[in-house]
Amino acid sequence: MVARNPRPAVQVRASARISMRLKASKAAPAPEKTTASKSRSTKTKAAKEPVTTAVATVRSRSKVVKAKAPAKRRGTAKSKSETPEDESTAEQSEIATTETTETVTISTAVPTDVHPGVAHLLAINPNLASVISRHACDAFPSPSLSPAEKDPIDPFQALCSGIIAQQVSNAAARSIKARFIALFNDNDTFPAPADILNVDLPTLRTAGLSQRKAEYISGLAEQFRSGELTNDMLLADSDEAVTEKLLKVRGLGLWSVQMFLLFALKRTDVFATGDLGIQRGMAILAGRDVSKLKKAAKDSTAGKKWKYMTEDEMLRLSEQYRPYRSVLSWYLWRLADTDVEVMRKK
Repeated sequence: MVARNPRPAVQVRASARISMRLKASKAAPAPEKTTASKSRSTKTKAAKEPVTTAVATVRSRSKVVKAKAPAKRRGTAKSKSETPEDESTAEQSEIATTETTETVTISTAVPTDVHPGVAHLLAINPNLASVISRHACDAFPSPSLSPAEKDPIDPFQALCSGIIAQQVSNAAARSIKARFIALFNDNDTFPAPADILNVDLPTLRTAGLSQRKAEYISGLAEQFRSGELTNDMLLADSDEAVTEKLLKVRGLGLWSVQMFLLFALKRTDVFATGDLGIQRGMAILAGRDVSKLKKAAKDSTAGKKWKYMTEDEMLRLSEQYRPYRSVLSWYLWRLADTDVEVMRKK
């Protein structure tokens, strides 16, 4: 029993010596690898290729980024021979690769026949290229269309449709509007103000309108019949003048008027800071984590109307996108994944 004790100790020492020899044999070629790495790095530095950045493409600047290829490495661990200069070279290569990809994305996403507002957005913020390439902005007529080819605009019908669509789904708004028109004709022609005033409120409500909405539409029809409001007036007036006049109409708030300006009159510089979808999209565009913002606001805004961003901050950040903030709004809705179909119906 006593004689057997030393043997494990001898085996351990022998195993340790073998292990040390194996490690030494594996580590021996290391200087050779280091030399090869330095050689490859030296050759790479000799070939510097200019790469135009995405910003240079959009803003037509002559900015050039020179890309350097990092030395190839074997394995997952960082080579001991890698110097800070090698790390800087790798970072420059990564930046150049990203910028080259962005350039391709922008050049393929923007065709020649687009609304000038889209080109303006890209010139101001190339980061919008991704959402623009995925969502065509069809809220505004193509610049190649002549006035005769563009869809006619009927402000009275658009305002009535906006009242019908308030606080209901897209499907419900379509159904109510169809029944409303059917009260007057069967050829899908929207009734004139005088025709609406010839029908009493209970009959208007049979189309699915609430009492208040029936009153709002009847009151709006009266203002058009009296000449206080006209289609020509709304088409010709400035955004500010239209807003001032329509806010006096019962049933039309600021948001409803702004949606009318954007979707019906096709005004290009409307920016509804009170719209939650636009607030959310603006916060995303500014790099905020909107999920954390909303979670943090639950306890601090008890009893108050919560916003993703303040109105002053939104106006300040949007200033650079003038005079195409309507187009910006369209893509902010896309970023926020907001359904705007019900607002587009005339």
